[in-house]
Amino acid sequence: MTGERVLLIDDEPAMHKLIKVILENEGFQLVGPEEHGKAKKEIKGRRPDLIILDIMMPEVDGFEILERLKEDQETSRIPVIVLTVRNLKEDMQRAKSLGADLYMTKPFEPTDLLDAVRMVLDSVQSA
Repeated sequence: MTGERVLLIDDEPAMHKLIKVILENEGFQLVGPEEHGKAKKEIKGRRPDLIILDIMMPEVDGFEILERLKEDQETSRIPVIVLTVRNLKEDMQRAKSLGADLYMTKPFEPTDLLDAVRMVLDSVQSA
């Protein structure tokens, strides 16, 4: 499995760089801007195969972005992994109810992230 396009929506430059290195070393292609404000345009323009979404961001939270993605017919079928420092059960339940495919917390092991990305992509491809 190589070449799948992953859009990362995270406002932390260091986290963005880390995830980029992890994914690109395994053959995934990171697409889109680091700024979450441009994410919707990138999603519709580049059609990522997967979105990795942080919840805690300064201008708009990830729950709102997730809700908008799942309400829009053009983006509703793109799988989403929520990757955040928030580990409250309510947050996990909210993300799932809004349509997240998987909820992961930071810090994380690179192998766990790769396993999650592969698992979500495999489940979508086999559906």
